[in-house]
Amino acid sequence: MLLRKKRRKGFIAHLIAYIAVNITLVLINITFTPERIWFIFPLIGWGIGLSMHYYFGIHRLEKELIEREKRAEARLLK
Repeated sequence: MLLRKKRRKGFIAHLIAYIAVNITLVLINITFTPERIWFIFPLIGWGIGLSMHYYFGIHRLEKELIEREKRAEARLLK
């Protein structure tokens, strides 16, 4: 349970930073170079990293923990 909470907190911190920084980049882009849209590149690149963080840090962990619980229950039932 502790590992799950720690990983979720790490992901939430990463998500908040992603949102804050990308809002800032959009504002900078629109303010200083509205004729050239460039904010999309860091948005997509960091978004890929964020999705990998979620998948490997949270999604797979939860699946693994569920499998461990199932195996533990099966051992107890024997």
